Amino acid sequence: MAKILTEAELAPHGRDTDGKPLAPLGYLVNGRPRRSNRGARAGGNKPKASPGTRTQTDVQRKEMLIMLTEMTLVNTLVAASVAPFIHNVIGNRQAEALAGDAVIISHFAPALADGLIVLSQTKPGALSWLDSVEEKAPYLLLAQVGINVAKAFVGNHVSPDARLNAAGRTLMQIRAAQMAARIEQEAADMGMRTEWVPDAENAA
Repeated sequence: MAKILTEAELAPHGRDTDGKPLAPLGYLVNGRPRRSNRGARAGGNKPKASPGTRTQTDVQRKEMLIMLTEMTLVNTLVAASVAPFIHNVIGNRQAEALAGDAVIISHFAPALADGLIVLSQTKPGALSWLDSVEEKAPYLLLAQVGINVAKAFVGNHVSPDARLNAAGRTLMQIRAAQMAARIEQEAADMGMRTEWVPDAENAA
């Protein structure tokens, strides 16, 4: 069953006097108006750039490609390298090597993104899938944060860091001191006593 598109999807920027959807940022591959410049295809509604020419749109596309690489490959490999299940399946040595693989991929990700962008200037379909990804960018950013948090939790419990744990306790003390200082300042602003003195009944 075909999906019924909403007006926000069909005409995110409104319509002209003839009812045609406005497209100030160009069009997606599926023909709908683009909501933002992120992921825009080189040459869309603009003079076609020659191969190797970098535009602001290409910079945004490179950032998106690197982010996707970090999320789908780098973070996954690092998390797998400390997962007990993976260690049991492929052994400690190979599991730990996955973290090294993540470093290699992260190092070459910018160069790979540049190559894909140059390729898309002569073969626009090479990165047409970014059109659908750009609409999910906010969710991808939230997912990236979640993956990083989960990875940090796994790493901390697999190999607890005494300094990190001590820092957590110190942080709790700092937050308590900040809260007390804020309350004392509010009391001083209101002309109230800032030091607690027990009354005679409680002191007895």
